[in-house]
Amino acid sequence: MVCQTQRRINTTVIMVMALVVSSDLPRFAEAFVPISSLASSPKTATISSALSLSDDPSLPFFAASPAFAPSSAGSGSQASPPAAGTTPQSATVTLRLPLGTLFDGRDYTFVTESNVRGYEWTTKETDILMDDLMDAALGNLGGISDDAALNDSNSGGASARPPPSIITDYELSQIVLVPTSDWDSNSLGLGNRYDVYDGQQRLVTLNLLLAGLRDSFQSEADELFSVNKGAGGKRAVALAATAHEISGMLMPKKVRKEDVLRIALRKRDNVLLEQILVGKDGSISDEDDEEDENDEEQYSPTETFSKLTSKEKSALLSPLSPANARIFHNFVHLSERLALLTTRERLRLLDYIVERVYLLVCIPETSRIARNIVMSQGRKGMDNEPVDDFKGLVCFRYTLEEGDMYDTFDLWDALAAEPNASSQRSAGKEASSDVTIQAVGRDIVSSTCLLRASAALRTKIRSRGGDEVYEWERWLRQELWLQNQRMANQQQQNPQQQQQQQQPSWQGKDFFIEQIAPASVALYKFRTGQWDEFAFLSNKSKKMTKMRRETIVARLNFLRDIVMGVTSAKEAEIAILELLLRAEDDVGKNNGSMLSRYLDDFLPMIETWTLWMALVRPSPMQRHARVFALLDAMDDLDSVGSSTNDSGETKNGLSESLQECMDSYEFGASAGGKRLAAAILKRMNLHLMMEEKKSIPSGDKMDAATVDSIQQHWSDEEERDEWASRIGNLALVSSMPARNRRTKKSPSDTSSWESKSKAYKKESWTLTRRLAELEQWDTDTVRDQQRELLSLVDLVWSFNNV
Repeated sequence: MVCQTQRRINTTVIMVMALVVSSDLPRFAEAFVPISSLASSPKTATISSALSLSDDPSLPFFAASPAFAPSSAGSGSQASPPAAGTTPQSATVTLRLPLGTLFDGRDYTFVTESNVRGYEWTTKETDILMDDLMDAALGNLGGISDDAALNDSNSGGASARPPPSIITDYELSQIVLVPTSDWDSNSLGLGNRYDVYDGQQRLVTLNLLLAGLRDSFQSEADELFSVNKGAGGKRAVALAATAHEISGMLMPKKVRKEDVLRIALRKRDNVLLEQILVGKDGSISDEDDEEDENDEEQYSPTETFSKLTSKEKSALLSPLSPANARIFHNFVHLSERLALLTTRERLRLLDYIVERVYLLVCIPETSRIARNIVMSQGRKGMDNEPVDDFKGLVCFRYTLEEGDMYDTFDLWDALAAEPNASSQRSAGKEASSDVTIQAVGRDIVSSTCLLRASAALRTKIRSRGGDEVYEWERWLRQELWLQNQRMANQQQQNPQQQQQQQQPSWQGKDFFIEQIAPASVALYKFRTGQWDEFAFLSNKSKKMTKMRRETIVARLNFLRDIVMGVTSAKEAEIAILELLLRAEDDVGKNNGSMLSRYLDDFLPMIETWTLWMALVRPSPMQRHARVFALLDAMDDLDSVGSSTNDSGETKNGLSESLQECMDSYEFGASAGGKRLAAAILKRMNLHLMMEEKKSIPSGDKMDAATVDSIQQHWSDEEERDEWASRIGNLALVSSMPARNRRTKKSPSDTSSWESKSKAYKKESWTLTRRLAELEQWDTDTVRDQQRELLSLVDLVWSFNNV
């Protein structure tokens, strides 16, 4: 969101940049392939030839070893040197530049290769920027006529402007740019091209505003020339010259050099923006020149778009991307607002934009530093997250064909959309019968990437600062390498099949469809408790009895409550998601041949160790070590029957450890402890109810269950300190009773054992109803309840297979 803040320089960001530049991040980044060396050309047709990281010419660049070792062709871990016409950079540079300097010549031209969110500003954000600029530039008009203003502006007079003391600079905040290596000085001349990491929305909107000003001046000049039959006078010449000057800002021309636009989005989103920036008399390609020769009369974009009917607008925008529609509506809206201004006001606005609007231009040394700077600010355009940067890598850097790039991009958007009943999307016309995407939300997709990358790399991945993107890319490259090597080995074993048909390389689009999408959907089902949606829990399966299914659902509900409510057990979700994916895959491919091992052996083992993590609260390193041991056990099925864990602790020792921790745990002392107690008591109650073959609560009643402190008033302070927060003094209830403010009752009325026993008798939970049979509740009964609950540990969490 744009806001007017005069002379604002973000000192915090500058300090962060200084720390980043002085650190050893560039040396750390050498372990990865620099982004600048991964894309030496924006042309998708040459992506596989521009990057030679594999010794096998039949494989794409990302099929090389995941160790990122350079090939004999000389491709190293360091970024490729800047192309001719660029300036070698050794440190982060921050400049405060007026827009007139930034848009002068070809020193600053922009692309948006790394900005995967697209252009998302609507007329609302555009109006805010326009209002700010108009208030700053036109806030104190002097009542001078348009003719006098135009004459003074041509002669350099100052009468058309308010006193300099009234005009103040407009700070349009910071943009973050990374130099690209694809600027060809032979065809484009001297200049530079920058990848916009932050500032795309503002730069595009400023270009649209300048294009609207250009068209308004040119239209007025053409009208004067038309009225006076080609002799428009000094005013017409000045207006035409002003329009030509703005054209040079939007598309800086050079003699004997190719045309280049000030800013270019991705090809699919750049259709209308290119038309708008080129304007009436410009030319960006030979095809446009041929079309222009056949046209009897050319019209400016403003004239063309303003004359469209609603049906014609729909026909124009329907085949285009949403970004094109936003560009169209914002440009038309800006043009309409400019048409309400006088010539003098538009000239004043133009001069102010060029001379007094400043941007803090930050040009980091590497893309890694650029990402860190952007993340340190907390926002990027329309709330960009690390998962969006990873999306750009998967869709555009590791996918070869342009059509596949945008199909994968659209599928990712559909997956990351907010879930609702009708949010499903197919992967294009050809694949519509094979790929269907269910919306799960961006947070779920981000969590999925963290969990799956941790499982694949067997490493802890930090989810802050944006560094997770580099671990995700390492996971991506590892999967691509493994899959392509597997495909290559299969082709070598079947030479006849290799001769008949060359199998395409496994790339980013396949990684999304086979890795990210199914894992995201499985995680979404797990976190929302949609157990009926899992194929391995389907009632159609003959192997899935009612008792077995209820037991599995009870275990999964317990795991969901723990990992989502207890911080010290959240790492267990890595193993849980791995098990869910394996179980689903086994049902689909192997008809459930291994399902009993996953659900009857591994699931209880994961459940037990998750409870251990929640109660013992080990260090993050210990938690990850335990989770990775569980993953290794899934890879090696023979290790399931092992009688000891890595530390030599026996099954009986683990059981005793759980009982000791549960006995001393202060469940009622914190909100997290109460959530843990509710999960444990729910699991115990469900176990008893299934044994007694009673109906099990489900849905909202299950999710709303919480714990109630049975005895709240203690006569002995020592007994209160010892027993008040123990699990023996907690009862599982469906929901806490609502307080009626109109009914005044003393605390003894609501917390007395008589009133509580009446309420407990109505509960559906077995253990809670048993409490209602007691005549009184005191310290002795708390001890008895504590012993009974501890005795259930061995029954509920069976250690036969752990």
